[in-house]
Amino acid sequence: MAAFAGAKRKDAPSGNTEHNKKSKVDSRKEQKQIKQERKSNDRSYDMISQAKRVWEQLRRGDVKREQQKELMVQMMSIITGRVQDIIFKHDASRIIQTCLKKGNGEQRNQIADELKGKFEVLAKSMYGKFIVLKTLEYCHWQRDAVLSEFRTHVRKLIRHKEASAVIEAFYAQFSTAAQRNELLAEFYGPEMTLFQQGGGAQTLDDLLAKLPEKKDAVLRHMNEVLKGCLDKGTLVHSIVHKPMLQYLELADAKGRAELMGLLRDNLQDIVHTRDGARVAMLCLAYASPKDKKHIIKAFKPFLVKMAQDEYGYLVLLRLLDVTDDTVLVAKTVLAELGKNAKELFADKYGRRVFLYILAGRNTKYLAGDTIQFLTAGDDISNSKKENKVKAAELLQACSPQLLQLVVDHASIVMREKLSSQVVQEIMLHAVGDKSAAIQTILALVDEDIEKDDHVMEHRFANRIIKALVKADTAESENDRAVEPLAFAPQLLEVIQPHIGHYATNFGSFVVLSLAEEPSTKKDTLKALKAHKKAIQQAANDKNVGAQKLIELL
Repeated sequence: MAAFAGAKRKDAPSGNTEHNKKSKVDSRKEQKQIKQERKSNDRSYDMISQAKRVWEQLRRGDVKREQQKELMVQMMSIITGRVQDIIFKHDASRIIQTCLKKGNGEQRNQIADELKGKFEVLAKSMYGKFIVLKTLEYCHWQRDAVLSEFRTHVRKLIRHKEASAVIEAFYAQFSTAAQRNELLAEFYGPEMTLFQQGGGAQTLDDLLAKLPEKKDAVLRHMNEVLKGCLDKGTLVHSIVHKPMLQYLELADAKGRAELMGLLRDNLQDIVHTRDGARVAMLCLAYASPKDKKHIIKAFKPFLVKMAQDEYGYLVLLRLLDVTDDTVLVAKTVLAELGKNAKELFADKYGRRVFLYILAGRNTKYLAGDTIQFLTAGDDISNSKKENKVKAAELLQACSPQLLQLVVDHASIVMREKLSSQVVQEIMLHAVGDKSAAIQTILALVDEDIEKDDHVMEHRFANRIIKALVKADTAESENDRAVEPLAFAPQLLEVIQPHIGHYATNFGSFVVLSLAEEPSTKKDTLKALKAHKKAIQQAANDKNVGAQKLIELL
């Protein structure tokens, strides 16, 4: 009986569950019906439904050009005169975006004309902002119309969650120089706006040149606007970086210190643009030792990303130049970058931080205007140590780690184009015991000569070996080792059994460097005499290294 009762109790929930399931199904049907009724009450419902059916075909990527034209004609017949009725609806907004992308010039212009008067409101809409972005991208002749609606609202729009992306895209991607100046005008105050309307000054420099007495008023207004922009969401936009840089360059020490105090925790958010990087570099140059320590701490989680950035690496170079506490820099910045050194060596920008420590302001690795910019920045630094002293201390601090990386990964980094340049500089200009690194390179040279991509024949690796051969006697300071390496005699000893092989293939220039190096010249030429016939044959086959060896022989 007890068992039977238990069975009944067990069966009971099953019936309830079935009843609940039916209730849920009915409930969903009812909700769907209510939703459908609500949509059908919308006066644009039929039009949107019709447009959607055309849009489903139009948005596909495999639609042929002729069919696309026909679909756009159908779509325009549906939406013409009704565009403003649907632009704030999520699904309908996507229809308009597709039309702007797929339509011809006349159709795009027709849609943009219907949007006039709504661009500012659309920019602040979660879905409407994408319509404005498509208009800016595909209707370049309408950009002035969009700008006219943004005029006097830029200051508010740049701080708006949705609209800020539109203003930034307009400024950074779609504007002419004149349009950029107009977008920036509101950062400078009413004086600039009046001049813009009167056809006068177009830039801040023009305004201050014509009305120098307005400088204080303009700076006060800039200070107020910039303070309002210093939240993380707005700070990343490049449109803010330009006036920020101008303010730091024009303001007095008190004004600079006030803005820098607000920026010091967030400089890593602005280093991805040219102007933003310069703002960060100025802040570092003017910062007190205490502030520099605070900035370095804020930078730490982003150091690798900064080093790999087109402008971010310049901020790190300035950091190395202006920070007197080289122990802090070594333990925080260089140690963190050192953990990712193998990856950074192969990066176009990341390697430049290490090359800067090893080779300084060398035009081989840094553009001339970059060096001029860094040199000009030396004049505003409040650093008390001489640059040479700081450079020597940083080199001393990071050399052991760099040399160890060569020992651990020579086989890889010597064969990679960008990394090989860093390896060469490490071997020439790092300080300390290089014997382990030299032995590692010689061990690679001593590998089977039939091995693919042998370092003696590899286009990048053998350049390093050639540079090391000449390192002790090179005329140029950039090519000469800071401490004698005595590499040439050791290399000759390793390759002598196969010197004829290397003299007749891609290793011929390394052999040539041994034949020209005073310490190995005599022994190299003596070893080559037995292979003169093979070298002559290689010379005849247009091996330039072999041709030069024949001249020496």
